[in-house]
Amino acid sequence: MTFNPFSAIKHGRFTHFGGLSTTVIVTLVLNCPAAGREIDKSVSETPSEAKAPVEFRNDAPASDAWKRFSELSIWEDGLSEMCYYDATCNLLDKPRKYTRVHMMNRQYMDTTFFIKASKHTKAPRPAFQFIISEEIPTDNYNYRFLITAFMERPSLRPIKVAVSSQEWCGTTVKYLTWERHKEVPPKNWSLDVCCYSYLPTEGDRWFPHADKAYIDAYESLFVYARAVVASGGEARPMKLLKCMHTNHMPDPEPLDATLRVEGQARKIKVPLGKFTAQRVVLDWKDAPTWFDVETAPPYRLLAFRADNVEAKLRFVERRAYWDHNAPSGFYKKGQAP
Repeated sequence: MTFNPFSAIKHGRFTHFGGLSTTVIVTLVLNCPAAGREIDKSVSETPSEAKAPVEFRNDAPASDAWKRFSELSIWEDGLSEMCYYDATCNLLDKPRKYTRVHMMNRQYMDTTFFIKASKHTKAPRPAFQFIISEEIPTDNYNYRFLITAFMERPSLRPIKVAVSSQEWCGTTVKYLTWERHKEVPPKNWSLDVCCYSYLPTEGDRWFPHADKAYIDAYESLFVYARAVVASGGEARPMKLLKCMHTNHMPDPEPLDATLRVEGQARKIKVPLGKFTAQRVVLDWKDAPTWFDVETAPPYRLLAFRADNVEAKLRFVERRAYWDHNAPSGFYKKGQAP
């Protein structure tokens, strides 16, 4: 089906369009009450901002145990957790070694427009911002991928996920929204997957998913695995989209999946050191996926295999990466990708 941007605008799905040759975006939007704002001391945090959850009929439930990870006090320090991994992926038929960076910090969002809240936002909602940054060298040029996921706190319900992918031959844009349109009642929420591809036979596509109420993004698993361990081993069954880590058109059909612990905690060694870890595996009919998660707070992701990427943790720091006066302890100044 060919995507009609004018129809999208009519129904309020987009506020503007960028040049299709300059960016790749995958966005997953859920009209949930708990998103939030960037740390802004000019906006007071009242009990009504921190609480007041609203449950819709088709929301996945979040137990008190599942919420433990979101409620760790470490997330209130105003800094970002920066994790640097020694990673390998298969790209252009060869294994490629590179540094993969995971960044995670609290956020506050405006859920009317699904953007960062400002001091003028009414009732900003708490959320996590989780970012994956990759620059992967190949023979003639680098591939670049950036994933930004926003998840409600404390339920980890997805709010929005943006993925960009660039390489010299072109750009592919994937745009995924899961939102409550005014004309659609909550029981009939739909998921729209849009793709803008320069590749032959792909082009611009739109895949609507009516009446499939709750579908998770693969990119959320890097956070979900930590929540599974923090919860004491609570499994998470879900309908799950395949990984968007590609410059090709995505497969828009979700699969049945369950994220669960496997075996007993054990000692493992990664470049950062030795840790006690619990393995979390994804049961589904697609690429093998597993995560080794630290058994002690803050339940850091020590190693993983996800899609075609394998990685081990080399370095961790907490800093305000947006602050130009807060240099990295990993990259030398001016040398971050």
